[in-house]
Order: sequence, then structure tokens, then C-alpha cells
Amino acid sequence: MLQKATSEPGSTTVRRRWFALLLRDRFACAAALVLVLVALCAVLGPLLAGDLATRQNLRAPGRPPFGLDHGWAFVLGSDSLGRPVAARLLTAAGTTLAVAVPAVLCSLVIGSVWGMWAGYHGGWRENVSLRVADVILSFPSLLLAVVVLYVFSPSAASIVLVLAVARIPVYLRTARAEAAELRSRLFVDAARTFGTGGWATIRRHVAPSVLPTLLTVAALDFCFVMLAESSLSFLGIGIQPPDVSWGLMVAQGRQELQSAWWIAFFPGLAIVLTTVSATVLASWARMTTDPGQRWREGVRHSGWRARRSRGTSTEPAPGSAVSEPDPTTAPGGSRPLSPEQTTAADVLVVDGLSVDVHTPAGPVHVVRRVGFSVRSGETLALLGESGCGKSMTAHAVAGLLDPVAEVVGGQVRLDGEDLLGLGPRARRRLAGPGVAMVFQDALSALNPVLTVGTQLGEPFRIHEGVSRRAAKARAVELMERVGIPEARSRADAYPHQFSGGMRQRLLIATAVALRPRVLIADEPTTALDVTVQAQIMDLLGELRGEQRTALVLITHDLGLAAEHADRVAVMYAGTVVETGPVAEVFGKPHHPYTQGLLASVPAEQHRGSRLMSIPGSPPDPGAVPPGCAFRTRCPMARERCATHRPALTGTGDGRAAACHFGKELADA
Repeated sequence: MLQKATSEPGSTTVRRRWFALLLRDRFACAAALVLVLVALCAVLGPLLAGDLATRQNLRAPGRPPFGLDHGWAFVLGSDSLGRPVAARLLTAAGTTLAVAVPAVLCSLVIGSVWGMWAGYHGGWRENVSLRVADVILSFPSLLLAVVVLYVFSPSAASIVLVLAVARIPVYLRTARAEAAELRSRLFVDAARTFGTGGWATIRRHVAPSVLPTLLTVAALDFCFVMLAESSLSFLGIGIQPPDVSWGLMVAQGRQELQSAWWIAFFPGLAIVLTTVSATVLASWARMTTDPGQRWREGVRHSGWRARRSRGTSTEPAPGSAVSEPDPTTAPGGSRPLSPEQTTAADVLVVDGLSVDVHTPAGPVHVVRRVGFSVRSGETLALLGESGCGKSMTAHAVAGLLDPVAEVVGGQVRLDGEDLLGLGPRARRRLAGPGVAMVFQDALSALNPVLTVGTQLGEPFRIHEGVSRRAAKARAVELMERVGIPEARSRADAYPHQFSGGMRQRLLIATAVALRPRVLIADEPTTALDVTVQAQIMDLLGELRGEQRTALVLITHDLGLAAEHADRVAVMYAGTVVETGPVAEVFGKPHHPYTQGLLASVPAEQHRGSRLMSIPGSPPDPGAVPPGCAFRTRCPMARERCATHRPALTGTGDGRAAACHFGKELADA
């Protein structure tokens, strides 16, 4: 009893959440209302219409619609036998759904379970299942239904059976493909290590991942089955009189389209509205049943409200990460106060960049007035713990933000031109020659179905319009340049045929193909061994020296930054807290956070002693504390730190720190 009582509030909360998500999508809500109305007509139609759907009245055939002189049943007119079209529509809704719903449910359950079982176990089970599916699919489903129903007596049960069998391979192949891909995932292997059985693994780990796709297929298949039943009834081998369906009504009214158009029009309109509504609801269901995408559904329809409120009000949003004026901006401008002034040599200047991520709870400030500059041939390292906004800053600069993220302030100037003010076409022209990016995961960044030669040659075909053969020749030159052995023969290989280090070299080759003025490297050595890391960084250094490219290196490896960077910008909680030449910053940091990072790096003097660490973790972007964001972890925190946010101010020649005690640390 206690377990039942405690589960009821949770299930109620889940229902409310789904209902709230549905209300936020106006199209899905309208589609759901249409389907609910159709279902009510199917259930209540026979009770309301009675025998009006089949009662003939030859004294008043072909009555026009939109008249109430003869009662509600004749509001949509009557057919050539005097039967009211509205009453027949209500009765036909039940017949049509009685065919479509059971057929879809049967094929969905049988095909999905069969496909997940075959895909998970593989081997002979998978081969036999696919061959059976191929045999059924070799006969077009509608043609198969025509043959079977022509041989046997047409009835609703026969139509359900034939369409269900014909549609089983659709679900079988879909579920098999998804399960076969999931069975090689590490979380499935982890379930096996705990002794989880086959069916239990399918139920707990495979089915939840496959369900969103299967629900979408089922919703679309519902439309197909409805249209198939209508087509069979139209051909005279579907629903037989005295029963009535929408398809049968269209078939009976097709001969009188010119004289009594309403006989076929209204059932046809019912078919169109029902199928379109099912398709729209399928798209919504696909989004909301996927846990990784569900939150975006609420954001997609509430983002315009957040943008509108920002444009009409200067007050901070309730619950936002920043609830006070930020003193890191100069009076009358958005540029952070810093001793570094931009010069003509600055290729890239990021000035007061702010990025918000829209969530169902409201906008979250993930990047707050970030500013830095990098010169030609120089390497700037962005340092900080995971979640400090480094990658989000890089994606904003490169114009690769997720749709739920939005740049809400600042400038990104490339050779004096503001990239944020350019249109999509102008940004595409600069993607490659202007700004290029090396991503963290090389295997995901390379297309697995295209050869590396094709992918490396794509930038030349897009920006220079060269032929396919010339692009491939340029790709081979790039591969040789980044140290790929036997480049000419391996240009036709696929990404999975290369090692992790070679894939990273290929990604770098793609990024530098058009000699970009700025190259952003986002964790380019992650998951690589130390030797390969050194090779990749040496390669980046060589390319930077040859092409005089400005390099922005995003990393949390302090040793990597110390060896390869010229200047450093330390980020915390979405903002820059210290900048300066890397040797000076690492030699004598002017911010407690930088001190903590350096103290946590293992060194020879730490042998045999306890390694220091920064207590706690970075704050959630949606709950950054007022005042100094680092004060909850800072050993130097004072009362002032809780009420005033420190500005990024100069602490020496070419140095700046966002700390109330930066001068004290500099003079110590």
C-alpha cells in the first residue's frame, strides 16, 4: 500500500509534465485535439447517429450542406440515397479506426519485439529475421492486400490481419538496426558484467532508446494504414456495405463530384486532417520521448518570449545567474577593462562576448562578457575546469552554437570585421579562410561514410570551385604535410581505418586546408597518449609558424599550455578571471583560482605528500552566486567578495586579474 501511495504522486507529476510540454507546442496541441475529437466520434458516433447512417430517404436525395432545416444530421448534406453525410461520417470514424489502430498495434508489438531480439543477439537469429522480412517486403503491401482480400471475403478483420502482417517488416528492420547498434555500446556491456539476462537487457537498456523512433514510425504507419484501408474500400474490396468507412464514402461519392461534391469531400477532408494530425503529433512524440531532446521541446517554443522580455526590459530575469550590475564593463561600452589594448596586429578580438542558453526554466548565462585578443602567429590558451565556458566561447566565435544557445552581447572582430553582424552567407565565406576549428573528438568530427580524401578535398571544392580530381590531389598534399604515411594510397580509406593520432592529424589538415587566419583547437589532444600529444602539438606549432596563423588553444592541461602557449586567459564560471603572458602567470599568479590550479598539478616536490586541490566544484551556470563567483572556494574570501563582483583590472605590465586582492597578490 505504501509503495502504491508513494508512486501515485510521481506518476501524476510525469503526466503533468507531458501535458505542459504538449500545451507549449501549438501545432502538436491542435493535432492532439483533432485526434481526440476523431476518437470521440468513433466511440460516440454510433450512439448519436443510430441508424441514420444507413436509413435511406429517396424523397430527399442530394441535399446541399450547411442547412439545419432537417436536423443536425443533415448539416453536411445527404448522399444520392438521402442518407445524411454527417451521421455517416460519425459512424465511419469508428470503422476506420477499428481497422487502423489494431493493425498498427499488432505490427508494432510483434515487429518491435522481434526486431530488438534479433538485433541484440545477432548471428543466425538476425539473418533469418531479415530474410523473412525481405520475403514479405518483396510483395507491395497494398498489392498483397488486394490479392488476399480478392481471394477471401473482404471484412474488417481480414483487412486488419493483412495490413498488420504486411507492416511487421517495417518495425522489425527499424528495431533490428537500432538494437544492433546499441549492442556494441559500453553501457550494454556493463549490464552484461552484472549478469543481466538477454530479455532484461533488451527491456531496460535497448527498448527505451529504440522507443522514440518506433513511436514515430507507428504514428506515420497509422497514416499509411488509414490510406490503405481507404484505397481498398475505394476499389470495392475493403469495408463492405452496410458498414461504412471514410474510404468507402469517398468511393461512393466519386461519381457525383460535379453535382454533389460534398459526398466525397467531407470524408476526404476527414482523412487528410486525421493523417496530418497524426504526423504532427508523431514529430512531437519523437522529441518528447527522447530524454536527451525532451528539454529542447519547451525551449523551442519559449525562446522568443525570453528574447522579447530582454528587448523590452533592462531588469535581470528572475533566477538568472547574475542579479547585479557587472562591473567588468567599461563605462559606455561592453569591452572588459584590461591593460591589453587591441592593435593593428590583433587578428581576432573578442569583446564583451555573452552567451545565453535557453532552458524551460529561463535563460542561463553561460558566457558573461568574455574579452581577449590574439595576434598573428601567436598562441592564446584558454584554461579552466570543465564547465567554465571555454568550449562555448569557442563555438560562439566560430558561429557553431547550438540552436538553444544565443549570443546576447559583445563583438567578435576578425581583422576589424564584426563576425556577429554578418549574415549566414558571409559567415560561410569566412568558414575556412577566416576561422577554422579543430574539434575534440576526431572520430565523431569525420564523416564515417566518406573517404578521408573526399573530406579533405571538400573545402577546396566549396571555396575555390576546383574539380573533384584536383581537390583529391590537394587532399593528398595536405595528408603528406601533416605526416600521414602513404598518403596517396590512403586517401581512399575511411576514418575508422586510421588510428586516433592519425585521425587527429586528418582533422587538423582539414582545418588548415585554406590557411585560416585564426585556428581554434578545442582539446585537440584529448584521449591521446603522451607521445601522440607531443606530435600533434608540434604539428600545430609548425603550421602556425608557416602560415602565421593565430591559434586559440582550449585545454585544461596546464603543462600543455606552459609549453606551447604565448599568452593565457584563465576562465571561471563563464568569464575571464586572469590574463597575461603564460610564463608570468604561471610563475606568479594574481588570482586565487589560478593559484589553486597550479597547486593541484603533480610535481616532484609533491612526492610523498598530499596533493593540494581546490575544494568544491565550479558553480552551476544557472546558479552563480552574487559577488565573486569563486568566493565559495577561495581561501582569501572576505565580506566584500559576497557583495561586489570584481572587475578585470590591470595588475602589472600585460597582466590583469578579476580579484579584489589582485594587487596584493601581485605585490606579494
